[in-house]
Amino acid sequence: MSVASNINLPKLRLSPKKVISPQIYDFLRKHITETNIKPGTLLSENSLSEHFHVSRQPVREALMRLSYEGLLSVLPQRGSVVERISVGDLVQTVFVRTAIEKECALNITKLDAKTKRNCLAAIEKVIDQQRRIKHDEDLRSNYFRLDDLFHEKICALSGAPMAWNTIQSIKGQMDRIRFLTFDSVSPTEVITHEHEQIFEYLKAGDLDHCLEFLSYHLSQIIITHKSIIKKYSDWFTPESLSQITVDDDKEKRAKSVKIDKSEIDETASAVNQDEKNEKNEPSTTELADE
Repeated sequence: MSVASNINLPKLRLSPKKVISPQIYDFLRKHITETNIKPGTLLSENSLSEHFHVSRQPVREALMRLSYEGLLSVLPQRGSVVERISVGDLVQTVFVRTAIEKECALNITKLDAKTKRNCLAAIEKVIDQQRRIKHDEDLRSNYFRLDDLFHEKICALSGAPMAWNTIQSIKGQMDRIRFLTFDSVSPTEVITHEHEQIFEYLKAGDLDHCLEFLSYHLSQIIITHKSIIKKYSDWFTPESLSQITVDDDKEKRAKSVKIDKSEIDETASAVNQDEKNEKNEPSTTELADE
């Protein structure tokens, strides 16, 4: 059943043993972050309640939770509209997420030997699953589930479930970019290799290199989004597109300055060479004396 003018959602089998609202939230979040529902799509509370065969209350709760995470905007009397991706919010998310995950990784020094061994085994198991993942039509969804699981296991080193729950609640923008850049910009082999590096440093107790590489790994999305923002311009906010234009202009000016400097250096080098040649050439008087 259509819940908006331009989308059709699949059916959702709700479990009677679980609270309804979180199930609807998980379902809608998955379809938004996996880019099945595009920005600008209007989600109707009434239509969604009919689609899921539930009252409006659990639907309203799910939509409000998604709006808190920045994935939706609630429009009075109209419904909820899927938000565009904000690069400004993305940068802040990377900062907060990196701070949390680095602190969680550091907590490994406080674990007893058995807990540490179990945590490392859990992380290694996820990496092994990533290596052996089946490359089929579900690759993208399955791989990112394991990608999330890897970072969830890093956060588990803290012993504080709130760490990963906080990251999960703020990374919706990141998830959409991850799906848009999947494989073409961020190959699974590269991501898995980076996970292996983080794990090896962690296992060896080399926390300085572990934290450094973890920061690098998490910040890559700030770079990779630039390669797809023009192709998917309708997915990003006008402010994000304007910033890309500004960045492009800066890069062009930097290249221009570099070229100008290169030309100046070449000219200066040629002048210096001419001066050297003039010093080495015998004067007219010297030639006459000879």
